[in-house]
Amino acid sequence: MRDRFGREIDYMRISVIDSCNLNCYYCNPQDNNKNCQAINILSVKKVLCIVRAATRIGITHFRLTGGEPLLHPQIDEMVSQIKKIPGVRSVSLTTNAVLLAQHAKQLKEAGIDSINVSLDTIDASEYEHITKKPLLHKVEQGIDAAIECGIRVKINAVLTPQTDVVALTRYASKKGTDIRFIEMMPVGEGHTNGVEPYEKVIGALLEVYGTPCHIDTENREEINSGYNNSDNGPAEYYSFHGLNIRVGLIQAIHGKFCDTCNRIRVTADGRLMPCLGSSVTMDLVPDSCEFTDDLEKDFVIVQALKAAIKAKPGCHNFNDNAVTYTKTTETKTVETKTTELKAAEVNAARNMSRIGG
Repeated sequence: MRDRFGREIDYMRISVIDSCNLNCYYCNPQDNNKNCQAINILSVKKVLCIVRAATRIGITHFRLTGGEPLLHPQIDEMVSQIKKIPGVRSVSLTTNAVLLAQHAKQLKEAGIDSINVSLDTIDASEYEHITKKPLLHKVEQGIDAAIECGIRVKINAVLTPQTDVVALTRYASKKGTDIRFIEMMPVGEGHTNGVEPYEKVIGALLEVYGTPCHIDTENREEINSGYNNSDNGPAEYYSFHGLNIRVGLIQAIHGKFCDTCNRIRVTADGRLMPCLGSSVTMDLVPDSCEFTDDLEKDFVIVQALKAAIKAKPGCHNFNDNAVTYTKTTETKTVETKTTELKAAEVNAARNMSRIGG
């Protein structure tokens, strides 16, 4: 299905659980040790309903996220059942890999197409500083287990001023996995920790490996065109002499790729998010709805998905103070008070852990 700007929406990210077993400061700064207790979790039955409805409007690629999706008690079964739905072309998963070693074999048998591992450093002390947990060895075991099972693995690293680009790239090259460096979005702590990706990543690697070659995955000339169809995502890839992997950049701000965005999101509390760069969410299935059969429920979900795609903005407004949201609150006298909030202020107050970014 195409949105009102002509973009083909064929990719859905589903946050199946909003809890995590790590406490990365840029993602979940307030929750600390409380965040391993799930507030919201999607059942396998509900996820299958969502996926089945999504395929009816042309969404064929699905990524399961969190929180940490491997905390979901039925994640392996969920992948297996999604893969059986007609029209599904790929099912992938994004994980911090702490629990991956014990799930890799089952995920492979379930038919998982690829796994993205979130890993911001390979230094044990720095890893503990970022995540508040001394679990780097578990992550490395998980990566090795997935590779040994024949699962396609990519490493995702969120860029901060402290990121050791060369060390992470060497690690990825040793494992034979592509690596993507992700510009920190100005959500929550991201407002103060972002860096310019091309300058930091390509600049650092150029000194070690020489001038890179831009990989034109879509037969495009533009370096910052954004969309890479083979990965269903916005990474721009580069190759370097001496490296047997691709190095990708995902630049939401400095390489804005909204004109090729192909996705919508479902949050762990069962709401639709047309754009990650907006705080606007929509009901997927209102709690008040009662259904006589699955066909009626599918119809309601399809209509909600169509509405979300129709509501998808032309571009994100992460830092756009020209965009405002209206916040309405009730006072003690039962009167309503309306406040205009700038988009940048709204995004600064959000937590990445709650929106399945």
